[in-house]
Amino acid sequence: MKNLLLSFVCLLTMISFNSLASDSKTDTLKKTSQYVLYSKTENINDIFISKNKKSKDNIVSVKISFASVQSNSNAIKTAVLQGNKQYGEDNHPTISNVKILKGKYEDMKGEAASKTASLYTFTKLEFPLHLQVSFMGEIVDFELLEPGKWDIDLKLKK
Repeated sequence: MKNLLLSFVCLLTMISFNSLASDSKTDTLKKTSQYVLYSKTENINDIFISKNKKSKDNIVSVKISFASVQSNSNAIKTAVLQGNKQYGEDNHPTISNVKILKGKYEDMKGEAASKTASLYTFTKLEFPLHLQVSFMGEIVDFELLEPGKWDIDLKLKK
C-alpha cells in the first residue's frame, strides 16, 4: 500500500512538472499585450514593432531595409508587386505576398523610403490583424492586437 501511494505521488509530480514545462514553451518570438511576433525567417536581422500612442490613425507602416547599400544609383526607387507584374526596381525590398490570417486591410501602397529601403502602408484595417508577409524570399508572421498607428521596421541581413 505504501509503495502504491509513493508511486501515485511520483506520477502526479511528473505530470505537474511536464505541464509546467509545456506552459513555458511558446510558439512565438515575442508576445506583448499589444502585438505578437510569431516567426521570422533567418535572413531577417531585426524586427522593431511599435505603436504611436498619440495618433488616432489606424495605419500599419512596414519599412523593409537592407543592412548595406545595394544600389549604385542616387535615385530613390522602389518596387511593388501587383498580381504577376512587378513595378519598380529589382534591387529594392519588394513585398510579394501578404496572407491575411485574421482581420483585414483594404489598401496597400508602396514607396521608396531611401536608397536601400521600401515603405509599405496598409490602410482601412480591421483589428486584431494577423498577417504573414513575404518579401524577397523572407517571411514574417505577426499579429497586431489593437487599433492604432503601427510602425514595423524590418532589417535584412547583409
